[in-house]
Amino acid sequence: MVNDDQIVRDMMEKVSADLTKSLKESITLAIQKEISKSMSKTLLEGEFYRRINEDLQSGLKDIYQEVAKAKKGPTSSISVSVDANPDDLFNEASDQLDAIMRTTEKATQDIMDIVEKLQDMQFALAAIVKGFESGGVKKEQREELGKINHTLGEDLMNIMTTLSFQDLTGQRIKIIVDTIKSVEKIVLDLYMSTGLKIKAREKTPEKSLEELDKLAETQMSELQGPTEESDQGEVDDLLASLGL
Repeated sequence: MVNDDQIVRDMMEKVSADLTKSLKESITLAIQKEISKSMSKTLLEGEFYRRINEDLQSGLKDIYQEVAKAKKGPTSSISVSVDANPDDLFNEASDQLDAIMRTTEKATQDIMDIVEKLQDMQFALAAIVKGFESGGVKKEQREELGKINHTLGEDLMNIMTTLSFQDLTGQRIKIIVDTIKSVEKIVLDLYMSTGLKIKAREKTPEKSLEELDKLAETQMSELQGPTEESDQGEVDDLLASLGL
């Protein structure tokens, strides 16, 4: 009987040991599987937002390039380093507008000075005209009339030259307008692209990064297709859903 009890105890201990080992292995495998799954998800999330960050940096670089190019003027085609202080870069972007204001102010002042001088000459000319009417024009008045005519021709030429500032300011204004349009497109594309990727990631987290990129590119292409007017409503809806 004792032997039977011992045998039962030995069997129970063996079964218990085997069961403990089996449970331990099962639990270990389950934990490892969950940890691996969690780590994979975390790494995937990290890679996703790393790519989003790269897209943002690339977009900001393009913006810096556009602003710096506008700052340097119409003859500049040099690629600008984005290592410069962003505050300095954006502050210097206003140089074109400042130059327009300075050029316009100087041209306006020059024209006003010429007009004032012509007004003074007009009084002298009126006296000479009055002398013609009375038939008593003096030699000095005839000489003065010649000087006035010469000065008038020079001043009119100076006015025409001064008014040429509009060509330069027109070029500068065009640079600024083109830059604003370029920056607007970069910001819009960047915001829409990253927004579409984030929304797609939230809806279909099981998709790979390549699939999310391709999906975002397809949606962007559809929104910016040939039917621009009809798609504007969809663009507005998308921007509204992204918080704009």
